[in-house]
Amino acid sequence: MRKLDNKTKVELIWIVAVIAILGWAAVSNASYLHTNSVNIANPVGSSPEGVVINVTGYQWAWAFQYPNGTISTDVLYLNNNTTYTLMVSSKDVIHDLYIPQFGVNVYAVNGHPNQITFKPTKAGTYIFECVEYCGEYHYEMRGTVVVT
Repeated sequence: MRKLDNKTKVELIWIVAVIAILGWAAVSNASYLHTNSVNIANPVGSSPEGVVINVTGYQWAWAFQYPNGTISTDVLYLNNNTTYTLMVSSKDVIHDLYIPQFGVNVYAVNGHPNQITFKPTKAGTYIFECVEYCGEYHYEMRGTVVVT
């Protein structure tokens, strides 16, 4: 049997190391998706939970329509320890609503509404923003979430 030279040994070590890292990444991602599937946005279609709020992104603001018909712009009002389902869509280009404190990150696409369910557990005022470049005044697509 032929003896491996040092260069071949190093290459084999690198190949094994890369395969191990990719395997670890695949397992950890699959585990995260399995345990956090409730925080992943889905196309509208499944039955919503809790209070349903319709969210519309448009250049360059967010409109929130509550069950009683009230509409607020760039301010989302929520109650603590209440489950909400956001039905998110767009009037124009693609937007992406990001509320990091609640694990909300959902695309707003014209003609393809998405929904996400979450439950705020701490009162306070939080920042949200659009994280998908949507045009000249994209930087203005931010607002606050007020949890009482």
